[in-house]
Amino acid sequence: MFRELFLTNQQQKKIHFFKLMEGYPEGEYSVHTLSHKFECNYQSFLQMLRELNESLLELNEAPLFIETSKIYWKSDPGRSNRFLISQVKHSVPYRFIVNSLFQPEKSLADFSKETYVSESTILRRMHPLIDYLTECGIQLNFSKMELTGHEAVIRLFYIKTLWSASFGEDLAKCKFDFTAEDNLIRDLMSVFSLHIHPKLLRLMLCVCRLRNEQKKYLNEAPFDDLLFSQSTQMLEIYLSKILDSSVQVKRNIEFFNYLIYYYPYCVKKEPHLVNPLMIYYNRNVEERDPLCLAIDSFYRYCSGELLQNVLGEQEEKILLNNIARTFLGYSIQKKKIPLLFETGNKEQFVQSELYGRLYPAIKKAIKKLSRRRKLEWLARVNDSLSKTLCLSLLPLFIANDEKIRVGLVSIPNYLYLQHVVKFLNNLNFIEIVFQPQPDEPIDLFITTFKELLPSQNSDYYLINVLNADYTSDLLPQLLAIQNEKRFA
Repeated sequence: MFRELFLTNQQQKKIHFFKLMEGYPEGEYSVHTLSHKFECNYQSFLQMLRELNESLLELNEAPLFIETSKIYWKSDPGRSNRFLISQVKHSVPYRFIVNSLFQPEKSLADFSKETYVSESTILRRMHPLIDYLTECGIQLNFSKMELTGHEAVIRLFYIKTLWSASFGEDLAKCKFDFTAEDNLIRDLMSVFSLHIHPKLLRLMLCVCRLRNEQKKYLNEAPFDDLLFSQSTQMLEIYLSKILDSSVQVKRNIEFFNYLIYYYPYCVKKEPHLVNPLMIYYNRNVEERDPLCLAIDSFYRYCSGELLQNVLGEQEEKILLNNIARTFLGYSIQKKKIPLLFETGNKEQFVQSELYGRLYPAIKKAIKKLSRRRKLEWLARVNDSLSKTLCLSLLPLFIANDEKIRVGLVSIPNYLYLQHVVKFLNNLNFIEIVFQPQPDEPIDLFITTFKELLPSQNSDYYLINVLNADYTSDLLPQLLAIQNEKRFA
């Protein structure tokens, strides 16, 4: 995930420990037992846990250790999330990037003295992030602590980085006065229903203000006429006070409209709200713009061939919105770009069976589109674009109405049986069949012993009589079967 680019191997081990422990129930655990289970050297594992424990205490979180070599574990998403954020926030790469934005005059030597880390160590820790920046077409002048490249993409990277580690709150460390931005946010929020968190909007405005003040100006955008949103007049008044160039005022208005209405991914479509993205898209389809025609073709392929026309009207709009956002984003510089929805842990989705089926189909469709005139650049970003599209489309495949039949076979413990039935009844795509007949079509059997199944070739899930916590394993299996039927 994106945040791991900032972390050392030792920090990543601590994050990995939290992930592993999420599968364990609340209770006391011996460090020796856990080191054996996780196949770790006992001494290094103990040292890692002690460091982790100290970090938790500094964050005023509940400690792990209850004895010298025994911990007490209780799953706490809030604690895990705060620990992750703190590790990123205090990392050398994150502080390097923040300094490059807040104090562009600072030299590497100054930063090295301030952090008590040698220049060679800083460079070594920056390598994963440098590789990511290179993929996005951003060059890092290490000695000058300066980012160069396509200015819009650099701003997106700063926004994503600060959002990932502090939700923009680290802006308080910057000595610049953002009163004008705060006033603009207040005015925008009082007039318009913007589907964007106020903290994210403030972060976007402040990053752009800093880059403009540093005379890092925007290039011409690859798409035209994003200047028709309702917020344009307010943005123009604000920008005219801080920029002398009318060209840069226009480009910044265009970029802000992109950030507010085009960049964030859509999870809900409000039918009563004007959608600038769809106005732009529909107009350019009518004018036969090559990119928007490609968006239209890909949308129809996903809706008709991959999703078999099963989506409702609102889901269709979400599908088209997110496809359009992805294509438009990549068209900025025709390379990979920093996207906000990739800040989380996406590996569980990338490793899923559904992703494995979708990705080749999407990649093939993009390759076909890249043969069109003026769209040759799609071939250069096929891997990255296909991955992004696949991840944004997965929820729509998961949320389909394909019913699957689950057979409950001889679960003798009445308490367990009631829990399973309640769990399955909460899933609207499940049809429960109690004690199914041998010839009855069943997609998945649930039982306590394999020997009770009507056929040894049946797909089944076994309830563990020693641990009834089945939901984390059973739900993904049910969803996989559901989507298997969709592709059949």
